[in-house]
Amino acid sequence: MNILLVCEYWYGTGGWSYKHALERLGCSVDVFDYRRSYFSAGATLPLVSALTRRINRRIMNEEFEQAVAASKPDVIFVLKGETIREETLRRVKEKHRPFLVQWYPDGPFNRENRNATKDSIASIPLFDIYYIYARSLVEPLRAAGAKRVEYLPFCYDPEMLRMPEAMSEEDVARYSADVVFAGTWEPERERWLDAVADFDLAVWGNMWDRVPVSRPVRKRWRGYAVYGEEISKLFAVSKIHLNFLRLQNRDSHNVRTLEIPGFGGFLLTQRSREQAEELFTEGEEIACFDTVDELRGKIRYYLEHEEERRAVAARGHARALREHTVENRLQRVLDDIRHAAR
Repeated sequence: MNILLVCEYWYGTGGWSYKHALERLGCSVDVFDYRRSYFSAGATLPLVSALTRRINRRIMNEEFEQAVAASKPDVIFVLKGETIREETLRRVKEKHRPFLVQWYPDGPFNRENRNATKDSIASIPLFDIYYIYARSLVEPLRAAGAKRVEYLPFCYDPEMLRMPEAMSEEDVARYSADVVFAGTWEPERERWLDAVADFDLAVWGNMWDRVPVSRPVRKRWRGYAVYGEEISKLFAVSKIHLNFLRLQNRDSHNVRTLEIPGFGGFLLTQRSREQAEELFTEGEEIACFDTVDELRGKIRYYLEHEEERRAVAARGHARALREHTVENRLQRVLDDIRHAAR
């Protein structure tokens, strides 16, 4: 199967993992990075940044059509692609007749925070299969005109998240903590983490420098986002990994839900039925919380019961390796495509 994978593509992204996993599954894969910047002059100046985005978007859409013509794919597999114009996808579909697949990793209707665009919403009916991470979004997507919607949870890549071969004393000193959170600053996350900043807490991620230095969590911020081997080091030497669900994921899960157990870490996550009952079993493979008091109690309990914490993490890791790898998910996608093509 010849696939054109349309994604953001650099080491650490889903696109990077999916390309190599699809190749391991026997596919021929070309990549089109729709997030690549073509023109950057003045991009940091407010008065010209909008114009810069429009120029980049126009060039990207033109090059996307050229990439399809050159690749002649059986399948165009889009991972979000929110800046691809609806008219561009329509022309590509009419001219080249590829099987068109979407796997949307964000809120597909959230235009206010640029998770979605007018074009990405208008393009929903063009896809032969539209995969989404939350069951609650299946019916809204059908109502928006999707031909076929399938629930498909996130996954993790064992080839990317693996135990480091060696950890220096500097690595251990830099990354070790009783409790760690790795993620971008958001107001709700700040409130949660302020409430547990009296523990040995480490926070890694972007935009935390905007938090006033007087806030407890700011004192726990150790640095900007880490990826690849560096985040593997962080996972390797921290005891409890916190996970918070954005509003769009509140009834579902996010990528960290799978990545942390997949690596072998102990996951303490904001509770959702999907995480606690479907993807994993709460208390056996992961731990969950709803309130600040429950969060603090779970942190305290699992720090004091190391053997139990390690056993939960081991069971979570076995479940993730068995059911939630990138190849598990992509094999499902390939099976669906083959069945639909019969």
